[in-house]
Amino acid sequence: MTPQPGSLTPQKYLQLWLTWLLPAVAIFFLCMMVASEVKGVRFYWPAEDVLRFRLDRVLGAAVVGFALAAAGVTLQALLRNPLADPYILGISSGSSVGVMAWMLLAATWKGDGILRWFLEQGLIAPAVAGAIFTCMLVFVLARPRRGGGGMDPLTLLLVGIVVSAINGAVLMVLNWLSPAGVKSNLINYMMGSISNDTSPLAFWFAAGVITTAYLPILLSARALNVGSLSDLEATSMGVNVGKLRTLCFISASVMTGAAIILSGPIGFVGLICPHITRVLVGADHRKLTVAAPFCGAIFLMIADTFVRGSAGAFSLGELPVGVITALCGGPFFLFLLYKRRGVTG
Repeated sequence: MTPQPGSLTPQKYLQLWLTWLLPAVAIFFLCMMVASEVKGVRFYWPAEDVLRFRLDRVLGAAVVGFALAAAGVTLQALLRNPLADPYILGISSGSSVGVMAWMLLAATWKGDGILRWFLEQGLIAPAVAGAIFTCMLVFVLARPRRGGGGMDPLTLLLVGIVVSAINGAVLMVLNWLSPAGVKSNLINYMMGSISNDTSPLAFWFAAGVITTAYLPILLSARALNVGSLSDLEATSMGVNVGKLRTLCFISASVMTGAAIILSGPIGFVGLICPHITRVLVGADHRKLTVAAPFCGAIFLMIADTFVRGSAGAFSLGELPVGVITALCGGPFFLFLLYKRRGVTG
């Protein structure tokens, strides 16, 4: 993860954006044309009566993949750990705790009026709060007691796994407390899937929050190159490591929380896509903060379209996309862990 600074002219930067934006747009239209039927998969532009549902589904996958990959590449840079990911570090599960608690409160609240509307539409607040709290908790617990030097990757990984396990236990308690009618919705949500009936207000609000949180990361890309060095080296080069970490940690947590609203916890997108783009464009975060999010959008659009198409082709019902990303990300994570063991062992 050694940064590779070099000249990046405005023309090259624009070319970088187009290089990743155009394939993402092409994949978007291809995914829009995939239709699942009993006899198999067909390709045609959706009719007007299903256009909105297909658009919600594919666009939702693109936004969620974009956010998770952007959060992943940011956390890997800040923590100097190639295994960092919102899912592995427990940030996704922390956000899910906030969402599930809020959904349980909304389902059991007997009142009406403005508070009822807020409980139904205000999921973004507990999602973001849960993500930020978990991110900061992992960071504080993994930080060395004495100043100087970065966090040990193994310690960080273990803290994230333990915090994620605690969040998982809390989620099981909340699910146990849920009424029968709410329990099935919560279980489907926790499996991680892109909904095609998300309200336009919730979708565009979440997309706006993700965009707002992404901008500070994009503007901090050059500082992330320096921040990937040790704290002492980064400080000597004029980077305020404390402010950089705080800003980017909050931004990554906010993006993760907003993505959780649209899909539930989907794992490993923030782990796989930064590594793919690091191979393709190098370790310069001025490029990675552009390439990785678009790679995440492409990856999740393809994965969600696969589960949507296979539902009709094999007559087995629709598999949650979170299962597909876990099947891809689990072995990928073990491979990265094995490589690090070979380097450090």
